Amino acid sequence: MKKLITCWLALLALTTFAFAQDRSEIKAKIKAEREALQSERKLAGAPTGPAGTAVTGVGEPDSFGKPALFLGVAQSGIVFLDPTCDPNNFPNGPDDHCIVTTPGMTVPLTTFNDIARITIPGKSVSNIVYAIANHNVTCDMFNTSGASALGQMTYIPSVTIESAALNDPSLIDPTTGNPFNGSFTTTGIGSFSTSKTLAAGASDFQTFSFSRANTQGFSRTFFAGLGLPSAVIDDLYKKPMTIKLNVRVTAKWVETGILTFSVRFLGN
Repeated sequence: MKKLITCWLALLALTTFAFAQDRSEIKAKIKAEREALQSERKLAGAPTGPAGTAVTGVGEPDSFGKPALFLGVAQSGIVFLDPTCDPNNFPNGPDDHCIVTTPGMTVPLTTFNDIARITIPGKSVSNIVYAIANHNVTCDMFNTSGASALGQMTYIPSVTIESAALNDPSLIDPTTGNPFNGSFTTTGIGSFSTSKTLAAGASDFQTFSFSRANTQGFSRTFFAGLGLPSAVIDDLYKKPMTIKLNVRVTAKWVETGILTFSVRFLGN
């Protein structure tokens, strides 16, 4: 009996340690989300008029009262998570991707860039490009071990803006400290993270469809928050702007998953 109790206590200690590790991962994700929101708010800055004078009351003076223009849609490829990634079982479009999953093994943070794209002709808009994203996330967790485990999946889409107006090497990206080199990548179009404590042999299936409007949009205020001078901002709207969709994903105890999103762009 004494040996049995000792073994049980040792198992409990190991389980407690494992879940402490999982909690630390969750806390790290919360910290990253908080920092991302703080960065997004900082970039928003104080609303200013075309002449740079402070404006109050409307929040976005450059687009106030102007009609919205439909600029088009970008539809991402599909990102699959699957134990085999057998090409016979999945669509094989040029923008589709598949990550092989292994029970109990963490899928490291994996990024797929340029899984959809749209080019907005120059002089299409003068003040803002506005994004409304629709997301579809499916996650099937399955604990094949003999003990409780924490299943997790995090999905982070982003967009990359490419423009010749950002080619000037003196223009520095405040998020990286490096020159823009013609492009800038940002989030703000939605994300998804889930975790579930799974008993031994248990599974959990989740599917979500949701929308996220990028309230600030790629406005003059947004670009000014990046430290871009007004002449460069004018140039951004005068020249063609290519916007590419990207996605990052990490998971554990996820057997299968499906991730896809589309973005409707408007402007004025």
